[in-house]
Order: sequence, then C-alpha cells, then structure tokens
Amino acid sequence: MNKNNFSILKFAFSTRKLFIRNKEFPVCSNCLYYIEHTNNYPYDSLPDNKKHGKCKKFGEVNIITGVIEYDFANDCRNNMNKCGKNALEYTYKQNQNKSNDIIYL
Repeated sequence: MNKNNFSILKFAFSTRKLFIRNKEFPVCSNCLYYIEHTNNYPYDSLPDNKKHGKCKKFGEVNIITGVIEYDFANDCRNNMNKCGKNALEYTYKQNQNKSNDIIYL
C-alpha cells in the first residue's frame, strides 16, 4: 500500500462518527423487576452473555411443584409482546439501601 492510499484510509476512518445504539432505552438492571444472576454453586457454569438476569414480571408457574420459572430479561426485552425494546413494563428501582433510616420498634 502506498503512502497516498494509506492517507485516504486514515482520513476515512478518522472522520467516521461512532455511536452507541440503544442508549435512549432504560436499562434492565435498574428495573424493579430485574433479578440479577447469582452463582451460588461453585460447579455451575456461568450463563452466556445474553442470559445474565431474569425478569420477575414474566414467567411461568410449574403446575406440579408451584415453582415460578422467570423468563430471561434479554428475551423479554427482545419480545414486543412482553417488555420490548422500549421497556413498556419498566419500573425504576428506587435505592433499596436505606441505611440512614432509623427504625423504631
């Protein structure tokens, strides 16, 4: 590659604008219904990148055991019939740590 071609490529990449997609949408980890993934067992494998947390808003009850199996948050956000990309079911989670509050019994 000669010097002229390199200069053209350098100019093309330097003038290209970078942008972040989806930054205008609410983040699931700030939602009241978000359940963060916890790895309580040392031999459990870590979930893949898309399956980190679950959503308390959507799930299914096992009719035999009564255990609720919540849907993955990523699946809920990608499904327009659930929360969708616009976060239709999003509720902002207020700060849960109220250590400054005094509780009288």
